[in-house]
Amino acid sequence: MCDLKAIEIDQLMVKDVMSASAVTAKKGETLSEVISRMKKDHLREIPILDGDKPVGLVSYSSLLLRRSVPLSSKVEQVMRPAPRLEEEMPITQAVEELMAAGVRGAPVVRNNKMVGFISRTDVMRILPQVAQLKGKKVGEFMSKNPQAVYEKESVQRAEMLMRGLMEKSLPVVDVNGRLVGAVSMHEILEVMWSPKATKPSNEIRGERSAPEISVGSVMSRPAISVSPEDTVGEAASLMIQKGLATVFVQENGRLVGVVSQADLMEQVISLKQKEGVYVQITGLDQEDPDVYTILYDQIEKSMRRIGKIQFPRVFTVHVSTYHPEGMRSKHSIHARLTTDRSMYYANETDWDLYRTIDRLLQQLEKNVKREHERILDLRKKKRSGPL
Repeated sequence: MCDLKAIEIDQLMVKDVMSASAVTAKKGETLSEVISRMKKDHLREIPILDGDKPVGLVSYSSLLLRRSVPLSSKVEQVMRPAPRLEEEMPITQAVEELMAAGVRGAPVVRNNKMVGFISRTDVMRILPQVAQLKGKKVGEFMSKNPQAVYEKESVQRAEMLMRGLMEKSLPVVDVNGRLVGAVSMHEILEVMWSPKATKPSNEIRGERSAPEISVGSVMSRPAISVSPEDTVGEAASLMIQKGLATVFVQENGRLVGVVSQADLMEQVISLKQKEGVYVQITGLDQEDPDVYTILYDQIEKSMRRIGKIQFPRVFTVHVSTYHPEGMRSKHSIHARLTTDRSMYYANETDWDLYRTIDRLLQQLEKNVKREHERILDLRKKKRSGPL
């Protein structure tokens, strides 16, 4: 790898940070073979090759989203498309491609043949040397008010929360809200794949019932954490050292936030030189493209208004949909906006999806305007000075 200390991140190419080799699987292998390899090597994703050509990825998420798939099935039945990443691609663009595809890593190709693999972990290794990020404090970009589970809650409850939040680990707290441990998707899948599972062991089910085992009996102790005053560089180094996808943020023993690999990748994307804002919508279980067209139109209009005050760089939206009795669904939307000056959070819940996102965007616009007015007032006071 080249001397990263002397290079700005927008000058780095995929070839500068990618891993030259990776564990792979071949088209035609069974799910049983691929899952065994993932468990043995502690992999979250594995590329599928047809000869030397990458044709897809298999991940924990792709396994959980498929229903009633026998382990004797061919891997092609659950693999998902892999983003096309090339050696000469700027690293900021590659990160954006990974995030847009919703994957943690992807094969790197040259003339359609796989020559390497780049993951979020590879990118995280450079963060302690990136001048624009290494000193940034965790409290400035962490996800606040994180969802947590209690020790006595079931593994099934934890798995349901992870799927809804699209997270791979959750903090475990006691009745006083103190952080006592962590439970990961790997630990949950170990339970679900065990012979004790309530469903036959030769199936993977998206809605599979896990045995009634408490979170406390499978969680890891203690939870690895950082403080709001720690930096991006310190958080990234700790996550790499411990092999973590998520690190929890605690202050005075209490859980106050979460920093995930995705959060760090958003910080990288925010450094990319581009005209428009990067927008990502996750968790929405809609297949109708018109729904996304309307949502992106709402978001685009709002970002234009915000852009007159601050330059928006990254806007991420996560939709949780609840299906109570009856035909209507209730939507809970959480959003985070990163601008060239600050970071803003908003959340709204309503029965109508478009109304919910509209109210959320209005809330964000008000927060940006309020912060802008606060800065103007401070500048005015500084100019006037003491009499």
